[in-house]
Parts: sequence; structure tokens; C-alpha cells
Amino acid sequence: MATRYAVIGVEGPHDQAFVGKVLMGLGFREFGGKASELDPFWEKFKPTYPKNGKLYDRLDMPSILSTADLSVALYAAGGTSLKTIYPKTFANRPEYRDGVAAFGIVADADNTDPARVAGDYATAYRPHFPQFPGQPGDVDTGAIRTGIYVLPDNVQHGVLETLVIPCGDVVYPRHMGAARRYLGEFEAGDKAHWAPFDEQKALVATVASVLQPGSTNTVTIKRDGWIGPATAAQVQPFVDFLKRLLNLP
Repeated sequence: MATRYAVIGVEGPHDQAFVGKVLMGLGFREFGGKASELDPFWEKFKPTYPKNGKLYDRLDMPSILSTADLSVALYAAGGTSLKTIYPKTFANRPEYRDGVAAFGIVADADNTDPARVAGDYATAYRPHFPQFPGQPGDVDTGAIRTGIYVLPDNVQHGVLETLVIPCGDVVYPRHMGAARRYLGEFEAGDKAHWAPFDEQKALVATVASVLQPGSTNTVTIKRDGWIGPATAAQVQPFVDFLKRLLNLP
């Protein structure tokens, strides 16, 4: 059976870890990173160093997860570059536009209306995928499936942690309670510099510091039990989206 390929773009490493965790729950295996074992289709994603001559720029190799007949690249771009810079990829890597079975975007709403987030991505990608949906959560089932999911749930303002916190309340209720009490002890002035949703990020990070000392939210989302069978109900809408996008049973 011929392998199908798909690309999913996300706005950062923590979203990349989340999508990868969900895919592994659907039976995907993560590529271990050995160059000799890389599927040749993804060869042009291999980074060159230094990136654009900048020694400290992060090398942007996607995460790759596969089943027997489907290989998915999860490409993490920083912030708005997923709208402004990544589309230029198709000029010198047309196979990642024309040779894929599916292309999707997973973005954070933050303080923006999810419908506007989806509309902005549709504007950026319709020159390459004319049927790219303009509504959050939608999937177009044309010859190349396209879709966008706006975290946390295509409706609310928020970020990935907005979705992860209810999962934590299920699997780590004691940790979450202790973390909330700890954060509640800080004065308002200590948090004056926080951006919207930083308290949610700090809550997950506080639990992460116990589960994975010294590590980030990205690491705990990937390695620990936030996303799994016990939290299936919390992530089911996103699972359903991935199944539609990737044409999974």
C-alpha cells in the first residue's frame, strides 16, 4: 500500500507536542531522528546549519509520526511566521503542497476571536490550497484535505493550556490543587507583567516542575499523562478534527 503524506503546521513546540501526543494515541509511531531512516519524501525538510547564517536560530525540523500507510510532519513555526513565512516553503518544496493527502493548521486563539484566526489563515493559504476552510474546526474533503483547528475549542479565547488544564484536573487533581494554592499566594504585583493566559501557562508549568523537574510545558505534555485515555472526553473534539483531516477511521 502506497504511503500517504500530510503536513500540519502549528504555532509552537508545545502545540507540536500536543498534536504528536494525540496522534500517538491514535496508533502513530514517532520518528526517532536517525537520518538514514528518514522517509525520502521529507528530505527537503532537513535543516541546514546555520539557518540563514544565524548561529543561534533554532533548526526547524518537523516532528514526524507515521502509521503503516500515513506519514505526518508536524511543523512548528514561531508566532505569526506560520502565516507569513511558512507559505513561502511551497516555492522550493512544491511536493509539500501538491504531493500531500492533507494539510492542516493548529493555531491558538489567544485574545482573538477564533473565526478571525481561521479567516486570517485562510487568506494566507488559499493561494496554495484554494479550498482551505475559513471557519475554525472545518475540514474540506477535496482531493487534498485541508482544515484548521483553533485552540482551545474553536469557540473560546485561549491557548493550549486552556485545554490542558481540565485534563490535568482529571489526571492530577492533587497536583493541580496544590499548584493553584501556591500561585494564589503571590501578590498581584508579582503578576503585573503577565500577559493574558500566562496564569494558565504558569499553572501547568508549576505541575510540570513536579512531574518533570527543570523541564517545560512542552516536555510534560509530551511525556506525562495530561493527554491519554483518562482525558479522552476533554480532547475528543480535537481527535475528531484530526480524523477528518487525515481521513482516519
